[in-house]
Amino acid sequence: MIFYTKIKLSFFLKITLFTLLSTFKPLEQLNVSKQYSGNEIILSLKVGDKRAFDELFNRYAKRLLYFSITYLKSEADAEEIVQDVFYKLWTNRENLCDSKSIDSYVFTIAKNAILNSIRKSKSEHAYLEYIKVHKNKEFLLDDELDFNELNQAYRNAVEKLSPRRKTIFKLSREKAMSNADIAQHLGISVKAVENQMTSAIAEIKKSLQSLGFSALIYIILFL
Repeated sequence: MIFYTKIKLSFFLKITLFTLLSTFKPLEQLNVSKQYSGNEIILSLKVGDKRAFDELFNRYAKRLLYFSITYLKSEADAEEIVQDVFYKLWTNRENLCDSKSIDSYVFTIAKNAILNSIRKSKSEHAYLEYIKVHKNKEFLLDDELDFNELNQAYRNAVEKLSPRRKTIFKLSREKAMSNADIAQHLGISVKAVENQMTSAIAEIKKSLQSLGFSALIYIILFL
């Protein structure tokens, strides 16, 4: 039964990944609506709710696939990483701790999968690109920052935004409001909201990028 489940899930992922590869969009268009809030998605996953898994897949699969292909330069390796991440999430769902963030689980599994791929190809493109990211640092691979450290750095970067920019960014990311809803709420134009969001993301990216390779994964998944 376990073997059958793995084959069935792998087939589903392969078909879905093929669809993702054929429908790439710019990253700013990859946000999806969230039907589950807080730890609801973990509680739902633990009881085998496929809708929760679908939402999780829709939130992160295309971003992770985009990053993996861009960095590893291999569709096959990228697909394997995405399959690995979601297969592990599904098969270990009963062991998920509902006091932890689902983002933490996704990030940790994704980071480990990508770094393991790099470890296996030290003479290839991925490792050379990894070294470029860390060219002025003494630590590599095993010293990457974890989710909590990066999440705190992200929160610090958000707090450094100008008051209006921070308000708009938080309404978008924390309240899941659309640009149109934010514009109406604040009495400004949609274009003004778009400009503020673009600037906010650029500032946060600049702050996080200096933290190394793990930060790049964090940015692509959550920013």
